[in-house]
Amino acid sequence: MDKTEIQATILFFAKARELVGCKECKLSIQKKLSSADLFDKIVHTFELESIRNQIILAVNDEFVVPNSILILSENDKIAVIPPLSGGLFNNKLNYKFILLFSYLYFICNNS
Repeated sequence: MDKTEIQATILFFAKARELVGCKECKLSIQKKLSSADLFDKIVHTFELESIRNQIILAVNDEFVVPNSILILSENDKIAVIPPLSGGLFNNKLNYKFILLFSYLYFICNNS
C-alpha cells in the first residue's frame, strides 16, 4: 500500500450484508477521491451491482454527499446502507431519516 492509500473498514447492512456475506471487511482505497469513485470502488469490489441504485454510503456516521471530494483517514468506517424492507415507507416518512436511524441503531448496539 503506498502513501496515498489507507485501510478503511467497510460496514455492510441488510441486503448489502446478505450479498457480500459478511458484516464488515477492510479495503485499501485512495486517501483523496470523489464520492462517485468511492461508490464505484465499493460496488465493483463487493459485487453490489444488483443494488447499485439503492444504496447510500456514510463515512464515520455522516452520509456521503453526492459529487463531493472526500479526504479519508486510516481506519475510517464506511457504511453501505441499502433500503430497509418491511413496509416502513410511505409518503409521510423521510427515507434518509429511516436509514440514519437504522445505521445509528446498529452503531449503538455493536459498540
